[in-house]
Amino acid sequence: MDSSSKIALPRYCILAWLLLTPPGLLADDAVPKEVSLIINGSELVASNSRFSRFDLLDLNAQEKIREQAVGKQVILILTNQRIIGYGVGGGWRDFKTRAGEKILSFYVEDYSAFVTTNKRYLNFNGETGVWGKQDRRTKH
Repeated sequence: MDSSSKIALPRYCILAWLLLTPPGLLADDAVPKEVSLIINGSELVASNSRFSRFDLLDLNAQEKIREQAVGKQVILILTNQRIIGYGVGGGWRDFKTRAGEKILSFYVEDYSAFVTTNKRYLNFNGETGVWGKQDRRTKH
């Protein structure tokens, strides 16, 4: 066997493995799980394993959690007063909801959070800690 056939076999094995591996297996392992959420009364605690720290955030008086979601590198908290994002690279970032604003849908995936309200589209990047906001167009 010449040297080129010795190298060719491993290449075919690698190619076969990539083609036969279930699609979600490679994608799920691409972003490591680095955040967890602990709720202790009115205190939110984000466990950030990337930087080996715990970041605290206190809820305001009369503030209640309505929904929460935790991704691999992002946490999303929806309360009766504000929308709160936590990112592995940016920490806690929040803003108040507008009068009459209702959450229509939300989800988190890896390091991103997405929220649709009756007034805005919102996204949060957990690596940078930056919120993106776009007012919704009203149909006449």
